[in-house]
Amino acid sequence: MLYSINYEKDKTLEVHIMNEYVDRDGCKNLTVRVEEVEDRTHYSEWRLPDIFCYKSYGFSENDELDMENYLLHNESIMWDDWREYKNSKESR
Repeated sequence: MLYSINYEKDKTLEVHIMNEYVDRDGCKNLTVRVEEVEDRTHYSEWRLPDIFCYKSYGFSENDELDMENYLLHNESIMWDDWREYKNSKESR
């Protein structure tokens, strides 16, 4: 799954849902990767639903706060899209 964000006038971010996994408590989580289109070496990886950044390179602290805010406001859409994608894949 891919989402694109026009972050600044010269910066575009892509948000990829990488996978779903079940943690040790039995809860479902999504792994999300955010990359800067203009420089693919700038990336961060997040865990949903708790919106935790566990890996980041090349982004400022303000960039990460903006990404966290984006994920917070769009998390339910991402989960719905992921479930729809997963269900369509399983029904084939």
